[in-house]
Amino acid sequence: MNHFENVEKRLMEIPGVIRVVQLDDKDRRHISRLEKMAEDNGAAGGMMDFTNKGVWDALAKKNLVLLVADSKQGFRDPPCSWTLIVDEKGNVVGEWIPEEKICEYKERDDVQFLSNDFVLYRGRERVGKCIFMMPPLPFPELDDVEGIKNVVSGTVSAPADAYLKKITNISENFWTIIIGYDLDD
Repeated sequence: MNHFENVEKRLMEIPGVIRVVQLDDKDRRHISRLEKMAEDNGAAGGMMDFTNKGVWDALAKKNLVLLVADSKQGFRDPPCSWTLIVDEKGNVVGEWIPEEKICEYKERDDVQFLSNDFVLYRGRERVGKCIFMMPPLPFPELDDVEGIKNVVSGTVSAPADAYLKKITNISENFWTIIIGYDLDD
């Protein structure tokens, strides 16, 4: 088996994964353009700067795959916060909270809920301007796949999500996640 076949086999074993597609350089360029456009538009209706570091880190890897998943079929939550608000020094001042921790956070005095699953931390010192960030996420299911290294995943912005769903003929109800990795030397 080649590296993509190893990756595809492992990803298809994950509950809720419905498709794995190897992306090419044309897709990489198109996703880059769409992510740049999304960043130029900003977050929160343009009120806040935005960067999708997870997608940029995945795009920087030699190999790129698209994973299409359905949480209703058992696909897991992200292994860490997939959306953050950070200051100029990278200090986290707000973040997405997984469902299993929401009750715990509701009892805390140092957080303010902006939505049912996103908090701002009260009293955290902020340095300079804050931005909305989608960070790089590990993809632990691929940690021990033979032939690959430096695995990182990112959740694409709405324009790139629409593009990926169009090229794979997938409906709106699914997650699109890109995963980048390098080959072992």
